Amino acid sequence: MIEIFTSTRVQILSKLRERPFTVSEIAKLTGYSKTTVTYHLSKLSEAGLVERVERGKWVYYRITSKGEKRLRVEIAVAVSSIVAAVISIVGFAAVKLQKTTPVMITKSVGEIRPMEDMEYAITRGMETLGYEYLMIAAAIVFTLVFLYIKFRR
Repeated sequence: MIEIFTSTRVQILSKLRERPFTVSEIAKLTGYSKTTVTYHLSKLSEAGLVERVERGKWVYYRITSKGEKRLRVEIAVAVSSIVAAVISIVGFAAVKLQKTTPVMITKSVGEIRPMEDMEYAITRGMETLGYEYLMIAAAIVFTLVFLYIKFRR
């Protein structure tokens, strides 16, 4: 699981996805104190995402179907955020690389000067503009996907 990027409650839900656990077991698995786990389990229970199951003297918590759905949403949001960040970084690098000044090496040895060819400069500018529009479109798409996943019922 992607535990580095998740909140306490999502970590607890992801553990409960495996099987029902007691508070002590969850505390041991997640590294949180029993008090912290108990608090978050009570909030998850109030939201209907987990349910309390008593087996003799032991109390187990298990994830509900509503909790399963919420966990899938949280994982999708985390993954889409990571993908969007990677795309943004790659896009930014591509735009920066496209904006480098083209140079021309003349026939005289060692002379390098900026290229003055207007047609090449216009073509080069259009390529850069295309990447910028692509990055804007990707940002809009990821924002819409994020909003849909986060707020759909």
